[in-house]
Order: sequence, then structure tokens, then C-alpha cells
Amino acid sequence: MKRILCAVAMLTVAFGFVACNKGAKEEPKIVKRLTMCGDEWDKYVFTYGSDGKLVNVNRNEGERTWAFTWNGKVGTAKYVKEGEEQGNWVLTLGDNGFLTTFANEWEDTFGFTYDANGYLLKITRPDRDNAVKCNYSWKDGDLAKWSRFKDDGSEEWKIQSFLADENVAGIFPDATDKTDVPRWIFELGLCGKPSKHLLDEALWEGSESKATHEYEKDKDGFVTKVTKYYDGEVDQVYEYQWEEIKK
Repeated sequence: MKRILCAVAMLTVAFGFVACNKGAKEEPKIVKRLTMCGDEWDKYVFTYGSDGKLVNVNRNEGERTWAFTWNGKVGTAKYVKEGEEQGNWVLTLGDNGFLTTFANEWEDTFGFTYDANGYLLKITRPDRDNAVKCNYSWKDGDLAKWSRFKDDGSEEWKIQSFLADENVAGIFPDATDKTDVPRWIFELGLCGKPSKHLLDEALWEGSESKATHEYEKDKDGFVTKVTKYYDGEVDQVYEYQWEEIKK
């Protein structure tokens, strides 16, 4: 009997839209949501309301905070940096529960396009004539490659391969570092479905420098630590914490 595991790393789950496969004789589901993620420099703590909606994001013990209020599918976050209000972030969700637009305190606006299965296809800048920021290409449920645009306008691709390990927690360590969209937004599941498997290797086309990834997991298979290596040297250690939601 296949064991069904669902992660509330995805905001669609955090909002109560838990979508696990249903069957007559399933084993009990393990449902968890993300309470913290980050590296040695920046750690983000997430707080949810009684309805499961995200209500607060706290970076580095109050250095920066985002206090959310929700009106249907639109979340407005009051952004405070070092005790001073900086303005609002506005996140608008589509019918699939994923972001359609995200705007920061400067009203820099990002648009998100998905395929019929909920996988991210591209990020654009609606405030800049819909200029494409990144493109994404998926194969068998894994993010095979994604692109960035250089200053000269040329597009280059990062090629990725994956382990056999299932991405139980739904983490999104790939395709976030050149988007200008904060990684924690991806990790909360706002930007579409994550890869089905854990990322193994990644490198830019034409480059010989390769990133590899090593994982630690809890007893339920949820990733608690990702160590990223570049050419054999530790580049980043990224951690996650989860809490189980009682059914």
C-alpha cells in the first residue's frame, strides 16, 4: 500500500486546500507545515492563524517582519524593517492557489504563469512591459532547466538532475536565486508545484562549475537540511523546520 505524505510547505495546503490522493484504504496521512527556513545569515519564521492562513513572517528575530491580512485571494503584508514601516507587499492568488502577481514595497511587480498541472512556466515583470524574468522547463514532474537573462539580453539556462528520493516536504531549492522573488515565497508553495524529486546536480550551460546537494531528513522524510556544494566546497547550508497538523 502506497504511503501518502503531504507537506504543508505549499501555501495551498496552508490555506486549507489540502489535496492528497484519495483512496478507500489509505494509510494515515502525515500533514506538516513549514515553520522556519533559512541559512546562517537569514532565517524566516512563519506563523499561521486558526484557519491555517499565513499571518506573519519574521526574519532574524524581528529584524524584518511581514504581517498579513487576507481578503479572499489577496494578501496584503505590512512590511517593517528595523522598526520602520516600509510599505505593503501585495500577493494575489489564482484559482489554483498559486501566485498570479506579487508586488513589493516599491511596487516592483512580478507575474507568474503555470501550465495546466500547476508547474511554473515563467516569471514576468508586468510593470516593465511584461518582460520575461525567467523561463522554466519541466520533465516528468522535475524542473529540468530554468533560465535567467544577462545584462546584454541573452538567455542562459541552468541544467538540473535529480535523485531518486521523493520530495516529500515539497521544498523548492531550485530556480529561486535569480528571480528577485524571495526564496521563502517559493518555499511556502506560492509559486507552483515543486519538483517531485530532490535536486541532485545543477550547472549553467557552458560552465564547468557544478552545484551538488546533500540532504538530511526527519523520520517522516521531510527535509530538515540541505547542504549545497560548489566544486566540492560547501556553498550554503539551508535548514527547515516543520510542525505536524493534527487531523
